[in-house]
Amino acid sequence: MEETMSPVRSLTTAGLLVALGTLPTIATGPAAAQAQVIQTGPMEVTSDTPEYCLQLLDRVSDLVRLATTAVPREVSVLTTEGQRMCDHGQTRGGIMRLRRALLLMEGGDGSAYR
Repeated sequence: MEETMSPVRSLTTAGLLVALGTLPTIATGPAAAQAQVIQTGPMEVTSDTPEYCLQLLDRVSDLVRLATTAVPREVSVLTTEGQRMCDHGQTRGGIMRLRRALLLMEGGDGSAYR
């Protein structure tokens, strides 16, 4: 039995690897350094749990407490609704509202509320 791969089979294998996004690449020099993934810190895993609701509520509450300008009414409403929903087991809806409140508080660069 022959140990080499036929050209058709090697093309099919390469096509499958490309489709799966796992085709190995060979790079050297400065281009290889640029292609490396830059990690900015540990990846944060989130889920729709009551604990995550509390984490978001704490983050929003900290930003509200540290605010140097008036907090938008929408943030207050979203935070109250989000907390109520989380307290009553509606974690997905609560998380959605708390995330929206957090985004509003952080605004563009978030400097107004830090």
